Amino acid sequence: MKSRQFDPAGQPAFVVRERVRWADVDAAGIIYFGTYTRLTDIAESEFYRSLGFTYARFKEMGVALPRVHVEFDFFRPAFLDDELSLGVRVGGVGVHSVRLQVEVMRDAELLAEGTVVASCIDLQRRSVPLPDEFAVALRAHLAPA
Repeated sequence: MKSRQFDPAGQPAFVVRERVRWADVDAAGIIYFGTYTRLTDIAESEFYRSLGFTYARFKEMGVALPRVHVEFDFFRPAFLDDELSLGVRVGGVGVHSVRLQVEVMRDAELLAEGTVVASCIDLQRRSVPLPDEFAVALRAHLAPA
């Protein structure tokens, strides 16, 4: 998996590449819609890692970021062995949650786009504010309105 940071001027804040694997497709070799949750997880976790926040670090900070909302629009299919670019934009940073926008591209072709919202909780599963350091890092990558 390779990743690149982009200039925020019209480009995603972060892009990671991932290949469509055998377990991701149906018998016709077309990507299964549920695979997009796996791709979103890769994009989200690698974006956070690029900001210096791993899941182990979140645990040390006493928080977790479960997804509370995921939605996708599908435009074109992906196929077995396609190399995809997963672009991440920060769509919003609230007190307790973050909204990411994810674009799934094959070369210059938009295949799907989605939104994922993660809510910050403590280790007792109570809603808590995003850690300040994390919120500041996210806000630095907010997509233009």
